[in-house]
Formats: sequence, C-alpha cells, structure tokens
Amino acid sequence: MATMTAARAAARALGAKTEIPAPRRPTGLSRAVRARPRRALAEERDVSKFSSPGRPRTLGWGRKRGSVGPDEDLLADPDTHGYCVYSHADWSYAYKSVAGEFDSIRDGGNVEGSIPDELIGGVLYRNGPGLFERGGREYNHMLDGDGYVLRFEFSDAKTARFASRFVRTKEFRAEEKADDVLYRGTFGTMRAGGPLRNALDLHQKNLANTNILAWGGKVYALYEAGRPVELDPKTLETVGEVDLNGRLSGGMFVSVGAPSGVESALGIGGKAFTAHPHVDPNTGRVVGWGWTSAVAKRSVEATFWEWDENWGEAASTEYSMSGCEAAPHDFAVTESWYVMIQNCLRVDPLLYLTGVKGAGECLVSQPEDPVTVHLIPRRDAGFDGGADKSGRAAVAAAGPRESFEIHVAFAHDGPPLAEGGRDVSESDMREWVTAYTAGWDKLEPGSFLGEWSASAGWDFDIATSLSPDFNNIPRTLLWRYRINARTGTVFREPAPGCEDLCVDHPHVNPMFEGRRECRYVYASISNEVRCSGPPLGYVRIDVATGKTQRWWAGNRTFCEEVVLVPKKGSDGAPGTDDRCWVLGMCSAHDAEGAGRSSLVVLDGEDLGKGPVARVWLDNQIPHGLHGMFVPA
Repeated sequence: MATMTAARAAARALGAKTEIPAPRRPTGLSRAVRARPRRALAEERDVSKFSSPGRPRTLGWGRKRGSVGPDEDLLADPDTHGYCVYSHADWSYAYKSVAGEFDSIRDGGNVEGSIPDELIGGVLYRNGPGLFERGGREYNHMLDGDGYVLRFEFSDAKTARFASRFVRTKEFRAEEKADDVLYRGTFGTMRAGGPLRNALDLHQKNLANTNILAWGGKVYALYEAGRPVELDPKTLETVGEVDLNGRLSGGMFVSVGAPSGVESALGIGGKAFTAHPHVDPNTGRVVGWGWTSAVAKRSVEATFWEWDENWGEAASTEYSMSGCEAAPHDFAVTESWYVMIQNCLRVDPLLYLTGVKGAGECLVSQPEDPVTVHLIPRRDAGFDGGADKSGRAAVAAAGPRESFEIHVAFAHDGPPLAEGGRDVSESDMREWVTAYTAGWDKLEPGSFLGEWSASAGWDFDIATSLSPDFNNIPRTLLWRYRINARTGTVFREPAPGCEDLCVDHPHVNPMFEGRRECRYVYASISNEVRCSGPPLGYVRIDVATGKTQRWWAGNRTFCEEVVLVPKKGSDGAPGTDDRCWVLGMCSAHDAEGAGRSSLVVLDGEDLGKGPVARVWLDNQIPHGLHGMFVPA
C-alpha cells in the first residue's frame, strides 16, 4: 500500500489522471484482469484470481511517454518500476554509432559478483546494428545499421575477455573506403542524389546485423535479407559471405519466374537465409531455412534444412507459402512440425523500383486479413516417425486479424501445459500444436514502418532521432496460439500472466526447445501497465500457472534480449527448465548523457534477486538484437 501511495503521489505531481478508460481488449482474450498494485521485485504473482476489467495505470499517463526530463528525480524512484517511466533523452542513445572496435580483459573492479561455473571456458556472441552514418550523413533507419558483433569469453569467476568487431562485408569495406553510402539499405538508406541515382538498382546491402549462428565450428553473422557472413570464431575477423555449400544462390531474393540464367544476369533469383535458426535438442540438429519471394506466384518459396553437429544435411523440405509477400521473421521447431506465422503484409514494389523508397518501406499492413499459421511436417521426426513414413500433410490455417507476430519463444506438440498438466492423451498430442509468440496487440493499416519513423518533438536534446518513439509503436506481449492440426482451427489469447505486460525477445531453456514439458519463458520487459515502452528489466513467465518473477534494472537502464545457458542438472528432465543462467546486455545512463554497457548474469531459478555477476564495459554499446552461447 505504501508503494501505491508513493506512486499515486508522483502521478498527481505529474498531473496524471487516476482513472483511465480500459483499452480495447485484444482479440481472443480468455479472461479479464484488473490493474494491480506494484509488488516487491522478486515476488511471484498469480493472475488467475483476477477477473474484473483491466484499467491501465502509468505515472504521467496523459503525458507523452518518455517525456520525463533526464534531470528529474522521478527516474531514480524504485516505486515507479513497472510503470513505463523513462526519459527518451536516455533512450535516444540506443542507436547512436558505437565509438569503435574493442578488445580488453575485464577483471578487477569491472566484474561484480562471480561468473557461474557453467559459463567458464564458454563464449557468448551477440549481434546488432552498430554504425548508423557515413560521410556525416545519418542512415534512414536504425535497422539499416551495419552489423556489429560482440564476443565475451569467460576465463574464470572474475575474468572475461571482451572483443567487438564490425562485420566487414564487401559492401561495408567499399563504403568505409569511400566514407559514403554506396548501397541501398532495406529500410530506406540510399545513395545521395535521390531516385535518379537509385532507380532500378535492386541490390540490397547485406547488413549482417541481426543474429549469430555458432554451430559445427563455424560462426555466422545473420541477416534475413541476405546470406550468412562467416566470421573467425576467435578474432571476429570477417571471412566472407557463404552460400552454405550451394544451397543459397546469389542475387536479390526475388524471382519473376524467368529462366535462372536470365534472373542471374538481372541480379535476382537469389535465396536469403533466416536470421532465426533453431537448435532442436530432441535430434541434436540445427534447423534453418532459405527463401525466395516468387512475385508471379505471390508466394514465398522456402526450403528447410536440418544439419547435424558436423554440418551434414540430415533432412530438407521444400514448402510454398501461398499468398505470402513478406517472409516471416521467426519460426519454431517442435518434435513433429516447423511452425510459422505469416503476417498480413503486402509489398508495393513501384516506389522501390523507382528509387524512392527502400524495400522495407514498401510493406503495407493488411489488418483486415487473418494471419496464416503454417504447420510444415518434419520428414523424419515426429509422433508418426515423420512425413516420409506417414504421409502427414502440411496445414495452413487462418488465425486472428489485426495481428503481427515477431519473435517465437517456442512451440510444442499437444495442448498447452496449463490444460491437462503433463499427462495428455496420445490423440491430443497428435491433434494439437501450441506456440508462444511475442507480437503486437494491434496491427494498424497503412505503411508498416510508419510507426518506426524518426523521433522528434522532445523538450530536451536527444543523441539521435533514429531511436524509435514508443508512443508510435504498438505494445508487444506474449501470445499463446493453439492450433488444431486436424480441423485447422486456431485460437489465440495472451499467455497466462501476460495480459498487462509489455515484453519482447522471449526464450526458453535450450534443453526444452520444442518440448511440452517447458513451463518457463524468459523475456525482456518494459512495463506491466499495458503500454509500449523500452525494455527496463527481465521477466520469467510460468505458462502453466501465470505466475511471474521480475527484475527491474531501473528506469535509466535499457535491457536487451536474453540468452539462456543451462545449468548442470538441467538435462531436459521435466521440472528442470528453470535451472539456467539468464544473460543480457544492459545500458545504464545518468544525467551526463551517454551510458555505460554491461553484461548481467541472473539466476533463472530466482530471477528477482538480481544479477549474480555483472561484467562492466568502458563505454556504451548500441542496443543489440540477438545472440548465442557456445559452451566450453
């Protein structure tokens, strides 16, 4: 009660209203909840007992989110955690170009706590955009930033070596030499000179800025609109773009149906590779997919591959996503299926061809159409021994409207763990598929990237306008999909415990990918008041009970995606999936401006107690995207 009293007093000081009309309820919401008072940081919450309509509350509601000045005391008040209190002055540094490349030993006062044994000898890789300008000209969009890879090698409980390098593709090297933008970016960055200098140039720069795949002794920087770029695992030096032994043809990943020789001469007909491959613990394989947009057929032509630990191809499957113009960003692997959710986006190519816009800017949202859930059978795995043996067919089922799904936490065969516990019938395991995804609460019509336009209109100085304004971006929450593979029926509702949360980048213990026994999802969290904002902490969600644990980093510290590392004893046995370490990059700010980054390590069994170890860097690293841990 004291916490709420302090929060309400602060809200009154900001001129906030105390009663806010409830927002439109998301499609498929299975039960109503009401706003709850803030709890202690480590406390678990059981949302099942709440049943009255929800009312969002946030400090300064009615003010533009992020408008708290960088010198206001409110930012230092822990009673405001979870209320989406932050300053855009701090957040604006998220996509400011990094100061350079680094290589240093972090020890002594740069390491707080003790690095856990399971990390010793291992390496954490992370990737994200790091450079946002050339020749004094800022890029058009943060996601056009050049790839910048981090490497943490853990030597002992008090020592880590940190290194960072740009992914030096051939385009990066050419632009570095010229100190100018020479290539078109996906999201609107172009050569100076307007349409006359960009029209009919279909080549897109491979930004290599999204994820890392470390597998079979190889390390690749990934970008979903390009081919993998190989890096030296120890030095991070760029080896070069690869075609995965001939599987990924070169050229823009668009086909007009012409002969391959003609398309090759035109610089099209290529195949891009996903930025989100998944390691399947059930088979010990890595699963990825390549894709081409077939314009004439209005489809995305995909090929799924499964590789063993020596990069031997174990299985491949071709699949056509009819009516799909923009490839899904992420997917999931169950014991029996590849699970993909196709968003409702149309491509208007004319402005791209004429050099007016980037390819990503030509995406048009179609919220009036339902998303499509694709279940693609695995050839040699599953409840029936695989599609080659059983003849099991793919399923394409219509889902909810006004939806946009981004990142998939995991999926599994069978109904949710919350329904029936661990013991369910064999027929239910065959008939149902469950998926947990992070997606927007509502997709609006119009230009898809309109919400991510330049940020402006603040009462204080900002580092760059590229860092997005969350007042223009829908809230992201964790959704639960239930798909009936026999009838094609799709149900979607917020995952238990997530009705009020704004979260993204969800993950599970790698030993439990694709398994129904998995009950804990870990993610970055912005707030618990049903609005959009930057990530300010981490959350553990129990998808069986709806209970959550939260750790708030503070109103001036922004948190990136988690990477989970199994502890000893987390061998895939039911009930052990919380036995993991949660690794995340954070950037802490103060009134002086630019922040300082660190790597935090939290305990997956008790997330709320805060970091057990923290490795401090000397400067701020731009807000990254995804990564991967390689054990010793």
